[in-house]
Amino acid sequence: MTISQPLYNRIAIIGGGPSGLAVAKALALETVKFDCVDVFERRDNIGGVWYHGGNKALTRPTIPSTSPVDEEIVSTEATVYDRFFSPIYEHMETNITSKIMEYNGIEFPSNVPKYPTREQVEYYIQKYATTIPDEVNIRLNADVQRVEKIGDTWVVQIEDTISHIIQEIKYDAIVVANGHFNVPYIPDVPGLKEWNGVLPGSILHSKYYESPKQYRKKRVLVVGNSASGVDISTQLSAYAEVFVSVKDLDKIQLRNDLIKYIGLIEKYDHVNRSASMNDEMITDIDVVIFCTGYLYTFPFLKSINLITDGFQVNNLYKQMFYIDDPSISFVALLRNVVPMPISESQGAVIARVYSGRLVLPSKHDMKQDYYSELALKGSGSDFHNFAFPKDVNYCHHLQQIIDDNNLTQPGLLAPVWDDERTYHRSQTKVEKSKRLEKLVQHVQRLRETGEEFSLPDY
Repeated sequence: MTISQPLYNRIAIIGGGPSGLAVAKALALETVKFDCVDVFERRDNIGGVWYHGGNKALTRPTIPSTSPVDEEIVSTEATVYDRFFSPIYEHMETNITSKIMEYNGIEFPSNVPKYPTREQVEYYIQKYATTIPDEVNIRLNADVQRVEKIGDTWVVQIEDTISHIIQEIKYDAIVVANGHFNVPYIPDVPGLKEWNGVLPGSILHSKYYESPKQYRKKRVLVVGNSASGVDISTQLSAYAEVFVSVKDLDKIQLRNDLIKYIGLIEKYDHVNRSASMNDEMITDIDVVIFCTGYLYTFPFLKSINLITDGFQVNNLYKQMFYIDDPSISFVALLRNVVPMPISESQGAVIARVYSGRLVLPSKHDMKQDYYSELALKGSGSDFHNFAFPKDVNYCHHLQQIIDDNNLTQPGLLAPVWDDERTYHRSQTKVEKSKRLEKLVQHVQRLRETGEEFSLPDY
């Protein structure tokens, strides 16, 4: 299809992390040129969660935190840099290997290990940003306050976080790439709210965890045993007495002899700082850290009813386009995936639609597709769960849409999930388990020798 004018001329991307940058690149590589592609990033640099920084100690969660509208409690001492801190922590490495997490055609440096550190991922994203054509305008320190459709125009209100000057800019289309690591989910368990009222600051979430050193000789309860729960509890065991609460004790795949594993907590009591489950009780707990995930939230987008309880974003076609108005789309909502390649796959589709080269189905057909997906996957958090092989199949599906419309070239080409790459993806859990076993052995040695925590060598 040959077109002279894009379907949407002016496009705003909210978020300068890995997914927002991928969409920006895809739009800039379209053959038809947009009047503007603006990326708004509220922090002072791109990189999203991988841009590490900010004093986490100056912010605390609402306890419990069960709604996407729950707001954090921010100290008056917090600077802008502190307010928008990253949830990643000091000693963090990836859960997936560098080879399968790469964008198309952009490799990690040869000296980067199998599981890159946060610093190496941040550097890689900065490198990727240099491949984005110059016509993309990236605005830093630009906090999007409100996005509202008025007539046929999207009005975006932005606050400069340094000068606090507020301006409104009009756009034809919006891409939301603000991530989903903002509002922590902390369940409402009996006694938890009362505990927090008497002992403020002793109940946290993995979002506020920074380093195991600050928990030296403490009794720490970690709630949750998924990726962050395993990693954080293992790090803590180098210094602290650690308890980990899990849903099913029989399904623990990797055990650390320095940790005591317990069942689900049924009640908290601040009087003796205890947590109770079944007929067992743990007392004298210094800190509780919830590793229980996050809720989806778009605080700037109140004019559209996209979210109810925070576990699912509703009414989306192919996990991206808002069916009632596809001029607003979303990227990187999927969970348990390889985010950078998927962001390019989604970006490639969004760019072709917004340029006018790829035409979406009718509203009726998109609705039918959405309801079919709901019936297949279920509602709630399961709707966005694309654990392997669903993530690879999803990328294949998006590429097939592009190929079937003869739109493979020109434009952004997302990573190809060939047999080799797919095989390595299939081995993710097995390979990471080996790395975690080495981490546990390393921590046990550190505990014996009294050395400070560090990540193990390869």
